[in-house]
Amino acid sequence: MAEHYDSAYDDPRHRGRLVHARLQAALSLLPGEPGRALDAGMGGGRLVEALDRRGWTVTGIDLSKAMVDLARRRVPGLGDALLVGPVERLPFDNDVFDAVTALGVLEFTEDVTLALGELARVLRAGGIGVVSWPNFGGVYTAWRQGIVNPLARAVGRPSPPSTRNRLDRTEFAALLEAQGLRPERTILLSPHGATLGSGVRSRLAAQLVFAARKQP
Repeated sequence: MAEHYDSAYDDPRHRGRLVHARLQAALSLLPGEPGRALDAGMGGGRLVEALDRRGWTVTGIDLSKAMVDLARRRVPGLGDALLVGPVERLPFDNDVFDAVTALGVLEFTEDVTLALGELARVLRAGGIGVVSWPNFGGVYTAWRQGIVNPLARAVGRPSPPSTRNRLDRTEFAALLEAQGLRPERTILLSPHGATLGSGVRSRLAAQLVFAARKQP
């Protein structure tokens, strides 16, 4: 299913606009000066490719071998730096990356606390972690989880795997803090990829993109 899930970026409807906006939000939250970056749960390598173009020394990892193969075709110069493996058990030393990213993956991990702990472990003190999280409790996410995804499965159409973790925004931010990642900025994205302000309109957000700095 790697090609199917990666094709979301080429979908002209709101699905494609949202994943593109999430990627652009992540890039905007990263430091302007490139360094060494890890994209965990990289999928087909869209963010890896963007980081490579911006001068970052990029490593990527994904649980799916098919996704890793797709990423290696997309960015052939990074072949050996794109690995198969789970976010919960990263095969890297402590404090080796200046930035870590995890977009569209943490809600599907077996243990989100362990996954965030691993991201924090491999990130150097003062480095930035940029991670996305669905806006559970928001109108769009409830609609997708309760109606759209079950309907797609019922008619035999591919749909994302069921999320294992359903923390709300405050709970997820607290979990980041508990792992030594202090949130500094959050971008709220609508289902169509527009940036939303905070307050009442936050219930309309589909995705939250956090920038969190690792504490000493």
